[in-house]
Amino acid sequence: MESMIGKNAIIYGATGGLGHSLCQEFINRGVNVFLIARSGTKLRELAAEFKLKPFQIFNTKTITTDQDYLKTLNWLKTRKKVFSYAVHAAGQGLMKNAFTLSLNDWTEIIDINLTSSFAFFKLIWEVREKNDMELVYFSSASLSKAWPKNGLYGASKAGLEAFAQSLHQDIKSQGGRVWLYRLGSVDTPFFDNVPNHVPREKMLSPREIAKIVVTNVSMPKNTYFPVIPIVSD
Repeated sequence: MESMIGKNAIIYGATGGLGHSLCQEFINRGVNVFLIARSGTKLRELAAEFKLKPFQIFNTKTITTDQDYLKTLNWLKTRKKVFSYAVHAAGQGLMKNAFTLSLNDWTEIIDINLTSSFAFFKLIWEVREKNDMELVYFSSASLSKAWPKNGLYGASKAGLEAFAQSLHQDIKSQGGRVWLYRLGSVDTPFFDNVPNHVPREKMLSPREIAKIVVTNVSMPKNTYFPVIPIVSD
């Protein structure tokens, strides 16, 4: 394993359950974390918990409009840092039958789960550590079997998987590596408003996933797993 001490990581969607655990695990490994999220209140609470400086957090509703993308890019560049680790942990689910979905529903979920994944890559590539860029995305184990009310969420994650695997081929010659995790149900607030889900005690632990993710990004460059499934027993 390579030393991670003193390197920089950026987490988008940092205030979610998985984002929080990733923040903790990176800090445990001596990494400087910089956080982006939609909720300014939760970001400030996170900064207070981990004793981060104000310049280490950035609040933006989205990164997929020209204006918000440029604001976020300016924030990154004014940090005058280069980043070795970048994790896209933002996501949203909407469980509805296809015939009840609106065009607005479709646009919103695709924007958060898929379009922002591309925008995040574009942002990070501008401030990456040359020949040392680890990019992490999270997909869903639900892609392995179709089930009702999952058409929209599944479509967004299927698109993400295709993008992430192609992206790895694009950037590997420049020292980039893309990690794609296909997760089962994770014990986060995501499921607070989702009926009929797996019992909480059988869900994956965000802390354990974070340990796996952070350990993997420190592995030698000749190691690569195209898709990593993590499910509960």
